[in-house]
Amino acid sequence: MTKKIFSFIISLLEKHGPIPVETDDERMAYRFLEVAHIDSFGLNEFIMEIEDQFNIVLSPEDNQSEEFRSVGGLVQLIKNRMNTSN
Repeated sequence: MTKKIFSFIISLLEKHGPIPVETDDERMAYRFLEVAHIDSFGLNEFIMEIEDQFNIVLSPEDNQSEEFRSVGGLVQLIKNRMNTSN
């Protein structure tokens, strides 16, 4: 499941522009918010697409969390939400 979530997040980010790192490890550590990969309008769409894809709800606290700021953290956050919503 982790690989599926990771691939989905990467594909969403790539809609907003190329990701400047190449390896999966670098991509997991990629802090997409710090480099403004997504603007504020795009962020709302990004969150909605994640929620729809994985049938979860991300709270405002989730969106402001440290986990949410990197691809790897976001993958873990999504996995945690999926486990608590089942």
